[in-house]
Amino acid sequence: MRPGLSLQRFLVMMCAALGLAGCLSGAPGAAPPLPSSTVSTPAPAVANRRVNDTLTILYWQAPTVLNPHMAQAAKDRAACRITYEPLASYDRNGNLVPFLAAEIPSLENGGVAADGKSVTWKLKQRVRWSDGEPFTAADVLFTYRFATDPAIRAPTSGSYSAIQTVEATDDYTVCVRFKDVNPAWAQPFVVVMGMILPEHAFAGYSNPLEAPVNTLPVGTGPYRAVSF
Repeated sequence: MRPGLSLQRFLVMMCAALGLAGCLSGAPGAAPPLPSSTVSTPAPAVANRRVNDTLTILYWQAPTVLNPHMAQAAKDRAACRITYEPLASYDRNGNLVPFLAAEIPSLENGGVAADGKSVTWKLKQRVRWSDGEPFTAADVLFTYRFATDPAIRAPTSGSYSAIQTVEATDDYTVCVRFKDVNPAWAQPFVVVMGMILPEHAFAGYSNPLEAPVNTLPVGTGPYRAVSF
């Protein structure tokens, strides 16, 4: 038998085999494999899920202080934020949302001055600290004094360095005046660096660093500290 003829027969047999395989793959009832992107894994059923009022946060270290203006690291600030609130914070889209403020200041509502040198915050009324005392503008002023006191050396002091004065025009209105035009008017009293402290909880202590509230906070947030 000639070698060329054997090769020819071999090629014919291979083509026939491939054709048969192609027919079988397209036969009725033979479903092609789904692309990986369309395959879904059913979520496991959650049975007897318990819901309670205990929030547990796991960190690589325990917090050492529960005063946000004495906090040295994220572990302390995170623990403080559960109890304390700022005037405002940001949502996931970068928009300011009010917490202790009644509204977000703007040029339209007159909260942000046209010259860019001051901002006026309207505060929520009927807000109470966890010990029942009312929240007022006096607490915002006290927070400013605490954060900027050179003797305390608060890590948050940089957020207030552009301020000239902070004054309360009434119990629920605070005016912040800056040393110059300040496009970052929403830095003071906002997010974790701007959590508001209760003035009354520090009363009677000549050294605020010795007040028990530094480790057992009195806040306005959704959780109340009961032990530390």
